[in-house]
Amino acid sequence: MSQARAVAGRQSSGGRLCLLILTVLLLAGLPLFAWSGENGALRPQEWYRELRDLAERSPFGVPLRMQSEEHDGRVIAEMQAIIEHPFDSVKEALGNPSSWCEFAPLNVTVKGCTHQRAQDTLLTLYLGRKNYQDPQDASAQPYQFVVRPGQPGTLWVTLNALKGLYGTTEHQLRVELTGVEGRTVLAMHTSYVHSAASKLATVIYLATLGRDKVGFSREAADTAGPPAHVKGLRGMIERNIMRYYLALEAFLDTLAVPAPHRFEARINAAYELMERYPLQLHDLDKAEYFDAKRREYQGQLRLQQKLSVPGSRPADR
Repeated sequence: MSQARAVAGRQSSGGRLCLLILTVLLLAGLPLFAWSGENGALRPQEWYRELRDLAERSPFGVPLRMQSEEHDGRVIAEMQAIIEHPFDSVKEALGNPSSWCEFAPLNVTVKGCTHQRAQDTLLTLYLGRKNYQDPQDASAQPYQFVVRPGQPGTLWVTLNALKGLYGTTEHQLRVELTGVEGRTVLAMHTSYVHSAASKLATVIYLATLGRDKVGFSREAADTAGPPAHVKGLRGMIERNIMRYYLALEAFLDTLAVPAPHRFEARINAAYELMERYPLQLHDLDKAEYFDAKRREYQGQLRLQQKLSVPGSRPADR
């Protein structure tokens, strides 16, 4: 989801920002990779080889790499991964807003999702606390949903929002897909510009509930100690981008499950994937997560149904 040297992500316009990156790859003694070629074109074949070679040495145990950056008020996270599903399956999932509303709410902080088409496609995520929260009581974050097919075997999907919670601005979630050898190379980028209010809210969170939370990438310590997991805003955005990635994995892994059992299979798969990284992503016990997602899904269905009623626009809350 990029810049000078990248390891994964969400918003940024090609040459707008130049990121200097310290990532998990440093721990493995691997060189940082360039996000794009000299002409700005994607290099999926090279990414595929690098990620495939990285898999056995990666701290993630899978072909995946990540980075983050805080620069001039903007917080950015990026990641790349090989998905063990063919391009057409991943394209169908990410190019369809209704599919986003199936996998995005598997993220513990997403309480629901709706989609509607007018002149543009609007995808609204309802964001809230990690425990159960009715989507109607959560904060609605509408995004413009744009799908841009590229060359054969490629796809770009971008979610843009001018404003967000606590006065944040310029939210973007971008996903780029390329089919390689029957698999899919995925690059995800997310970013936003924080505000004085969001900084204050973050300081409070990091001093209380989030004081022990860390991200996935590492950076050199101020002292002579070993590199440590990033914290603060970078840790927060890295955790969030990983949640979206794992939610997508859970969605794809359960496509073959019969429809009546698919939702239960997905929440189980999503939870198990997140529990692979308990240091960063353990937020709820399994029973709590299941109960929250089952109840929130019912709330999501009610919100989506309201969109068919004239004059009713849940996304404007």
